[in-house]
Formats: sequence, structure tokens, C-alpha cells
Amino acid sequence: MRSIKVLPESVRSSMRSGIILFDLTRVIEELVFNSLDAGATKVIVAVGVGTNYIKVTDNGCGITRDGLVLLGERYATSKVEKLAGMNTVPESFGFRGEALSSIADVSLLEVFTKAHGMPNGYRKVIKGCKCLYLGIDDDRQDVGTTVVVRDLFYNQPVKRRHLHSSPKKVLHSVKECILNIALVHLATCFKLVDVESGDELLSLHPSSSPLPLLTSGFGVDVSRSLHKLDECDGKLKLSGYISGPYETFSVKAFQYFCIHVLALLLCFNVTVLRVDKWVKNILEYITAFVLFYLLTKISIQDIYHEARYINC
Repeated sequence: MRSIKVLPESVRSSMRSGIILFDLTRVIEELVFNSLDAGATKVIVAVGVGTNYIKVTDNGCGITRDGLVLLGERYATSKVEKLAGMNTVPESFGFRGEALSSIADVSLLEVFTKAHGMPNGYRKVIKGCKCLYLGIDDDRQDVGTTVVVRDLFYNQPVKRRHLHSSPKKVLHSVKECILNIALVHLATCFKLVDVESGDELLSLHPSSSPLPLLTSGFGVDVSRSLHKLDECDGKLKLSGYISGPYETFSVKAFQYFCIHVLALLLCFNVTVLRVDKWVKNILEYITAFVLFYLLTKISIQDIYHEARYINC
């Protein structure tokens, strides 16, 4: 993983601001994406909806002290350095250097980390994008990073009231988010814990197939009803699982569509995709359980909200 650097002005001005932290689930998603970009094979998420608390721990490559100094500054990132890489097939989930800065705007953010090959671990505390502490963390022994978010949305009372109004719904959203990511990262171990009840909501182990994950998320009956498919027309390759003609599902929440196996994994009931007509015709009226992996090229600018096909 490259070191964290502040992007030059020429690159910043060409980027669209894409980080909108409208709920707790999006915050967790951004933190998990950072863990995966760091090469983590184990990600543990702890969440407390009523206490506005998030903790994400990984065994990724960790962050050096020099990188930690810049961490939390807007447009400080290790994922892109120049404009040439912005319209190619992306190798990371984020690239603007805005996620941690945006989270620090609305919370107290603590980062505990130790980089591979470094003798010391370090800790940084940020609130309102101001560094409150940066120093050695003697307790940090393992390589990797732990990010703790406290007092989330402390300065946004409307969002906080909305968060507290339906904690079960929020937990379900977080669980679905982690499952979505896990479906395209089969070699990574994911765990989700509700710190307020002590319940383990998800425990997903590495697998060569998504079927065990689907069993964990939707039950044995659903996973047993699925049929594998693998199609290619020379330009696009489509693979995945689909339920049979007699196992129908009434909601589109059971439709998952992954592009380039980079966890642009989107539920069709909340996202509009610009897809090739033949794919759209398959999915538009279907009432089945769908898990599709589509290998093709996408624009990095559109990775979070839509997919545009280029030179297909």
C-alpha cells in the first residue's frame, strides 16, 4: 500500500465530492472499505446505535507515523496520486481522501495503528478535523488498524434523532452492508457485533463459494434453492446464482449485482444502474433471488452510485 499524501490542487479540482455520510451504515461502509484497501483478511465491526459508537478493527498493513500525521486531512490519501489513474479500472474503493475527514467532521475519531515492520504503534485523536493527540501507543502490538468513532453526529441533531428512532432498522442495514461486501470478498473473515446487547450479528468465514455466506444471511432454504450460472458473450462475463422458477421472492432486496468484483454491490431497490440493455432486460422484471458478478470496465468517478460501461 502506498503512503498517505495530500493530493495536489490539480487533482482535487477534477474530483467530484462523493462522500455523504447520511447514516451510520455509510460510515461503517467507508471504514470497512479502508480496511480492505489495506489488505485486511479479517475485519471486525462493533456498533452501538444508542451510544453512537463504531469500532472497526483489521489486520491490514497498518499506517506509518508519517501517514498518520496526514490522516484525517481532506484530500490526504494513499490511493491515487495523479489524474491519469482516475478513469481506469479502480484498484481501491476510495480515492478522494475525504472519508476519514468527513467522519471526523461529525464525531470524535480515534485511530490506533501499527505498520508492518515498524517497532511502535501509534494513536491519533481527531475531532472536527482538528488533531487533539498524536503519539506512540505502547499497547498496540499487532500489525493493523483500529478505528473508533464516538459521539457520531454530535453536531447534527436531526441525523442523531433519526438514528435513535429505529435502532433495529439501523442494525439490519449494517448487517446487510457487511454481508454485501463479504459476498465479493470471499477470502476475508467478517464479524459484526452489537456492543449494547452483546449479540454477534454476523460471523462470516473465508469460503471458496458465496453459498455459505448466503446461508448465514438468508437461511438454508434460500441457499439450497439457488442455481449457478456462468455466461459470456465475448465482451461481458456474467456469473452468479439465481433461484429457480418456482422459488420466487417478492422484493428486490434479494437482488445483488456486483461489477468487476470490486464490491460495487448494489441493491436494486435503492440504486439505479446504467447497464447494457441485455442485462437490464434480465433483471428489470425478475422476481427471483439474484446474485450476479459482472466482469467489465467501469468509470471510477461513478463507482458509488451508478455504472457506465466504457468500450464494451
